[in-house]
Amino acid sequence: MTSAPNVYSAEPAFPILADSLLQPDLSENAAPSNETTTKDDWNLKNDWKKGIRSSKKAVFRCGAVLGFSRLQMRSNESNEYIGQIPRYILTNQLRSIHPSSEPSAFIIHQRSFDAFAPRALLNELQSSTHDQPGLSRDDAIRRLDSVQLLPVHNFPNAVQAIGKVSETLHEIQENREQRRSTEASPFVHNPIVLIVVGLDTLTEGVIRASNPARGAAVLTATLRTLTRLSRVHASHLSIILVNTNGLGIMNPEWNKNQSLTGNTTGGSAVRHPLDDGIHSVFHSDIPSLFPTLLMKTLDQGIDTHILLSDVRGAQIVEVIKDRVGTSLGKWGVWNEQ
Repeated sequence: MTSAPNVYSAEPAFPILADSLLQPDLSENAAPSNETTTKDDWNLKNDWKKGIRSSKKAVFRCGAVLGFSRLQMRSNESNEYIGQIPRYILTNQLRSIHPSSEPSAFIIHQRSFDAFAPRALLNELQSSTHDQPGLSRDDAIRRLDSVQLLPVHNFPNAVQAIGKVSETLHEIQENREQRRSTEASPFVHNPIVLIVVGLDTLTEGVIRASNPARGAAVLTATLRTLTRLSRVHASHLSIILVNTNGLGIMNPEWNKNQSLTGNTTGGSAVRHPLDDGIHSVFHSDIPSLFPTLLMKTLDQGIDTHILLSDVRGAQIVEVIKDRVGTSLGKWGVWNEQ
């Protein structure tokens, strides 16, 4: 009996466009092909520019639990490394919201995690990055008025904070339904973003105080709560988990200089994982992304898992799992050095 394939390490079959197998239409009335758009469907950059949407085809969407993780390739990256893309998605959403007294975002985070600090959010809103114009200081502060920060110390604090957000979301839902029943014209409601930072790190505290099984149990219960929230408020809520621990097993060779000049002595050059240029993690030699019970449990509670890794100085973002959509394998270059 053969074992089931590992979808996280298997080498992919490269796609072939179906229309490339058809004979060209020589008719004068043939409509122009949309070849460029089709070929760019793989590019995750198109999705993070559009931000959070209600469409089920979108990667960053309402009604799903999104998870951001990094590879254990570097031992000294700061919170900024894993927090930069979720922060961009959040601030991109804040730029497009309609003025409202409702909260537009909730951020549950450890006090030591500074990628979502008010100053960092303000600077992002005022900066012109990734083709987005910056806001004035006053306008940026008005957008930040709708963001609620909930700092936590440990796992029980995080569970309590999620409960408070759940109650607030229920109140918002009731108010929206009441307005919908009394107003003649339909009112456009802003999507709401819930960001939970470091559930994996907080779970480690439970494991140290008890055991891995206990940690997996409390994490599973919390992830189910988040999944239920995402389904109950599927029309307007997007949940983002920012995982502060890395996936996979740390290989010290990945931190060494991988430049190959062709003038090496003592035999052929040693090849390392991720040494073939910019490519998907599906094509790498990383043996397992989820070697521990904690990592496996965390992944099970995520609908769409997004991985950030470095390849020859470029930061690569890719979808390594999409349980409720069709975005598996989409990727893009976030930053090139």
